[in-house]
Amino acid sequence: MGTLLLKVLVLSALDAGAVYFSVLLAWEGDWTVLLLVVLGTAGINYLVLSRKAYPLRYLAPGLVFLILMVVIPVAYNVYISFTNYSTGHILTKDQVIKVLTEREYQPSPPVRYPFYGFGTREELHGILILTDSGPLFFRPDGTQESIETHEVLDEDGDGIPEALDGHPRLSSREILAHYSVLQKLRIPWQEGWLRLASLTQFGYFLPQYRYEPERDALVDQRTGKVYHAGPGRFVAEDGEGLDPGWSTWVGLANYIRFFRDPLYHRAFGRVFLWNVEWAVFSVVLSFALGLALAILLNDRGLRLRKLYRSLLIVPYALPAFISVLIWKGFFNTEVGLFNQLLGSHFGIRVPWLADVFWARFSLILTNVWLTYPYMMLVSLGALQSIPGELYEAAAIDGAGPWKRFTSITFPLIMISIAPLLIGSFAFTFNNFTIIWLMTEGNPVVEIGSRAGATDILLSYAYKLAFQGARGNEYAMAAALGVIIFLIVALISGISFTRTRALEEVSRGL
Repeated sequence: MGTLLLKVLVLSALDAGAVYFSVLLAWEGDWTVLLLVVLGTAGINYLVLSRKAYPLRYLAPGLVFLILMVVIPVAYNVYISFTNYSTGHILTKDQVIKVLTEREYQPSPPVRYPFYGFGTREELHGILILTDSGPLFFRPDGTQESIETHEVLDEDGDGIPEALDGHPRLSSREILAHYSVLQKLRIPWQEGWLRLASLTQFGYFLPQYRYEPERDALVDQRTGKVYHAGPGRFVAEDGEGLDPGWSTWVGLANYIRFFRDPLYHRAFGRVFLWNVEWAVFSVVLSFALGLALAILLNDRGLRLRKLYRSLLIVPYALPAFISVLIWKGFFNTEVGLFNQLLGSHFGIRVPWLADVFWARFSLILTNVWLTYPYMMLVSLGALQSIPGELYEAAAIDGAGPWKRFTSITFPLIMISIAPLLIGSFAFTFNNFTIIWLMTEGNPVVEIGSRAGATDILLSYAYKLAFQGARGNEYAMAAALGVIIFLIVALISGISFTRTRALEEVSRGL
């Protein structure tokens, strides 16, 4: 009974909060978040109240995080790839209209009105603007008040008060202390507004653009030019567009642009080939080293095995980005540790990060050092799961160490490690961190191309999308991300299909 009462109280509070926030979201028109709140609340009620959903209660936390951390970001990335979301196309259309209609210009000749502030250096009581139609008094928040309701002290009769409501007139230096407050003021006046133009004057400004909903167009009030709403921005008849534009659906335009524009696909083949080499060599070499060390550490006759295991796992325990920066220092051509040793003993200096071959060699070497402990640990676990009777039977049949390794050890550990190798390949294929921290994709191999000798697809996409002259092209980055995802999924799918042959090996043993 107590448990049921607790469920009712918790669900009641949850549902009441969900209803409250749903009303607020509906009022604001945020339908996407509203849908998530409704579905989430309904799912929690179903899990708690339904007996059929009892097993899902244990899976629900993991599924929620899977959806939030994987499914939604992937879906959002795919959605962005079908839009023009980029620098200049980030806002919504309503926001763009608001931004453009707030742009201003000064009439010719400019209209300026002197103003005076009253108060102290620490606190501004108000300002007095002397316009053609008379003085206007405003509070620091922009509220206008009639001057007749205030006590004005003008001893010399020049029309400029020495004090207002007992507050003295501020000097230019004292006005400067309130510059940030004055700069925010935008006071409606006639057809436009007044705002600060200098430390002694307010200027009269007019809105540059007027929006006409019936034509869905903006009119430039200085020139009379009309800009109609186009695909993503307001455009005039002569092709001139207004910035910023807004984010809109463009379909396959980003993908078509990738395959048609040489800027994007010219170096794609070269980068892809190196990307495959980078992933294959890193995984194969780290696995070979990790497996060799695991076989040595699996020998019960080896002394100090625990010490060796502790020392060999150190690279895995250190933060990867710190290790990469340390290795980058080692590979420094001028003052790096490796060149100092080679120079002092052999009189040679290797251009580790300046030459194409040596830069790629340095990256693979560093990545092998970072990943072999993981391969060693999983290989050691797989080795310890192999029954010892298999080795005893093989020894009786006269099989030597190499025959036992190729016929028993390697096939059996591959059954459990093959999926991990595929996952490691996919991770290394998109390992942006080590590439960027070590070389940033350099050295340069082609003038005019943003793809360096060590750029992988992900770093190449980053450069194309975020280091271009046209600003950040988020939609293009998303499209390239989808292309890379499809490539990795295809390679992984083929690899998983091929590894099914290992099941037949396991049945034969």
